[in-house]
Amino acid sequence: MHGRLYNELSLEVAILPQTPLLIKSGQKASIDPALPDMQFVRTRRRTPDGAVDEVVYIPGSSLRGVVRAHAERLLRTVDERHACYVEAKKFCLRQKGLKEDKESADRLYQESCYACRLFGNTGVASRVQMSDLYPPHAPLSESRFGVAIDRITGAVAVGPFDLEVVTDGRFEGRIVLRNFTVGQLGLLGAALLDIADGLVALGHAKSRGLGRVCIEFTRAEFRQCASQGNQLLGVGALAPDKIRQRYALPDSDSLTLEGYQPVRRDSLYYQAQSNNDTEIRRWLETAAPCWVEEVQRAG
Repeated sequence: MHGRLYNELSLEVAILPQTPLLIKSGQKASIDPALPDMQFVRTRRRTPDGAVDEVVYIPGSSLRGVVRAHAERLLRTVDERHACYVEAKKFCLRQKGLKEDKESADRLYQESCYACRLFGNTGVASRVQMSDLYPPHAPLSESRFGVAIDRITGAVAVGPFDLEVVTDGRFEGRIVLRNFTVGQLGLLGAALLDIADGLVALGHAKSRGLGRVCIEFTRAEFRQCASQGNQLLGVGALAPDKIRQRYALPDSDSLTLEGYQPVRRDSLYYQAQSNNDTEIRRWLETAAPCWVEEVQRAG
């Protein structure tokens, strides 16, 4: 199915820390006493004036991991069959005795759990791509200090140690969703909205108050290869009958969105877009309940 493009969402987002945020670097603590024991992850980027400098950033893998983990948590709340337990090595394909290199793509997709159909596994490609998020301007950061307490003696077991946290800033990136059903869009939207509302934290020391963020939806651009008024069409409504049957896609795969008006972009695709955070959030809120209906119909 990934060999064709039926629909696509390009969602530009900005993450703004509401509490101190730390995405830990994988590098071990330096012997330089001026550097913190736990450093924010960094990369080298070229500044607008042409200079190359180190900047803190949020890796796309860090955001993706949190989004997938929360989406799986939501799915298991409805039925545990819809998300496999990786930590217990209960992979959906492995439990069914399927070998990725010997099965057809449609069989692997059908036998994958709902979470793997959206986020991918070793046999099915992901429908979601998340870029790294970079700050347009240098964020504010500071050092915080802590110790590890021995739970038996009550004395200091490790420390003191210092953490580099970002207290204020803006990190911008992009999320791309391709060949999705309306329910899959709803599940991704539900996870993002929960993070935006502060229900799910990012990074290190979440249980100690770090990592609460706000998500600003700066731009959403939809593309689909057909148009039906103000209907957002999922891949089940756009793909030919043969493809829909092979991949067991939902038949009624459309959603009415207020203010959603696709216009012809070229000879094949129709496009609808918005730069309004409130409108984009409303679209995601409208789509959010659809994943529950879709998994219940699938059984």
